[in-house]
Amino acid sequence: AMPQGGTLTVRTSNGSGVHIMVADTGSGIAQEHIDRIYDPFFTTKTANGAGAKRGTGLGLSVTYGIIQEHAGKIRVESRPGEGTAFHLEFPMMRTRKAVHV
Repeated sequence: AMPQGGTLTVRTSNGSGVHIMVADTGSGIAQEHIDRIYDPFFTTKTANGAGAKRGTGLGLSVTYGIIQEHAGKIRVESRPGEGTAFHLEFPMMRTRKAVHV
């Protein structure tokens, strides 16, 4: 989350697979919450201010499931007050050559 604004960086790279890094300069994730961030309905977001909504806690849970379905991996690095980086890794998929009949 970047309630005060900030920078969102997205980087990609290829190697033995595809690596995607998404990082922000937001508030970071407290260490005591890291192990629970992929749990369904886990949220630390509260409804503060007019029009603000409490989080559902489904975003990272659904993301984790989609990544697993594609044989991928996700890991997080976060420092409270400095920001968070998510690293997604997917294996390269080999495609078959088309057979012409």
